[in-house]
Amino acid sequence: MKCSDYLNFNIKKLTLMKKTSHIILLLCFISSCDLFMTANEYYLEAETFRNNGNPEEAIKLLKKIITKFSDDAKAPDAQYLIAEIYYRDLQDFSKSIGEYRKFSAAFPENNKAPFSIFMQGYIHANELMNHDSASIIYKNFIDKYPNHEMVESVKFELKYLGLGINEIPELKHLIEKK
Repeated sequence: MKCSDYLNFNIKKLTLMKKTSHIILLLCFISSCDLFMTANEYYLEAETFRNNGNPEEAIKLLKKIITKFSDDAKAPDAQYLIAEIYYRDLQDFSKSIGEYRKFSAAFPENNKAPFSIFMQGYIHANELMNHDSASIIYKNFIDKYPNHEMVESVKFELKYLGLGINEIPELKHLIEKK
């Protein structure tokens, strides 16, 4: 074998090894990212972020479920949890109303749809003090779900809309001094 043949053979061998190592590195990178995660894995990771005090990262993962897995059973859970995080964790009431609205529009047959509508009214009434909007939402709730378990709560909210706790006879015992 000539020296030049030997050199060409080794160069080809090195080139092939280099390409192979690049492919291996690329496969390692892809497998370490979230490209192959399931909707359930995203959801569990989002819950972990939320429980560890990072609700913004949780929302990002939940939004991935909604976009990547819109037909998956976890999509409604993800949308509802986004609304809950905006309401309970971030206390961004306007965004939470929007996310609850998205939920009830996208998943009207889901068993949480009535609760998402109730929460829209509740936030308008008790957080934003927007009683006109709350009244409309509550009345729509009663029309849409006349036999739902929360109808009595909705009627209570409507009856005392805009009143403070000390102005509601049924709740005065909560503020009475012993």
